[in-house]
Amino acid sequence: MSPRAMEHLISAGTVIYLKVPFEEIEKRLGNISGRGIVLFAGQSLRMMYDQRVSLNEQYADITIDCAGLDFETVVGQLLLCI
Repeated sequence: MSPRAMEHLISAGTVIYLKVPFEEIEKRLGNISGRGIVLFAGQSLRMMYDQRVSLNEQYADITIDCAGLDFETVVGQLLLCI
């Protein structure tokens, strides 16, 4: 994702960053080859994560820390923000 893509998202509405630690994302994804994760040539999942965290922190209107939270709790937090 690029700053230009983030600008497009901003123009479409509110940007919400669901903040999840890398280790938790890695655990959730498991084997990324079968998950449809698109990486650039030579890019690791960690590299993509670091790039997106930087952009999300810069452009998000709302950030929800989702570390260790279940789906229902995250939805509840989201509903409180909007």
